[in-house]
Amino acid sequence: MKNSTKLKKQRLLQAKFPVPAAPSADLASIDKTLHAIRDLQARQQGEQTPQAQGRPVERFVEVVPANVTKGLVAIANSYFRARKKMLDPTTGEPHEAMSRVYKDIERISRHLEEMGFKIQNHTGDAYDDGQPMKVITSNPRPEAARKYVLETLLPTIYWNDKIIQHGEIEIAVPSAPKTI
Repeated sequence: MKNSTKLKKQRLLQAKFPVPAAPSADLASIDKTLHAIRDLQARQQGEQTPQAQGRPVERFVEVVPANVTKGLVAIANSYFRARKKMLDPTTGEPHEAMSRVYKDIERISRHLEEMGFKIQNHTGDAYDDGQPMKVITSNPRPEAARKYVLETLLPTIYWNDKIIQHGEIEIAVPSAPKTI
């Protein structure tokens, strides 16, 4: 009796909420995903990989729309600028009036890191010609023994270890010795 009631309920649900059949393209992508999961599980358990079994290996490429990438880069730049304004340059601590908001800014940073972003501030780093940064200005400094980054105007932004924005910097260069 219970089985017939259960069957009636299932048929009633199917009549009210019909589920269309999945297109064959969807089934193919599901099949590929299942193969990838099985291959990953096999590798974790020390079994043969698909290459060793003679099966072709599928490579997944992550494609992100350009407008999403631009938006995330803009968020990362805004985070960098806001953080820079909130910190006291002498102590490196947030200004007292900004301490509560600073926690939110740090939370944004953590979320960006979880998504694979790395925002690199170059201020104080040694500078060598050929580094992937755009030098906006160079200032001669008598105390400079070598070239170094005086200020980071825009950070270098990495996503999954690939540069998606080259930093813009101001560098200090040793001043030329005075000749008499």
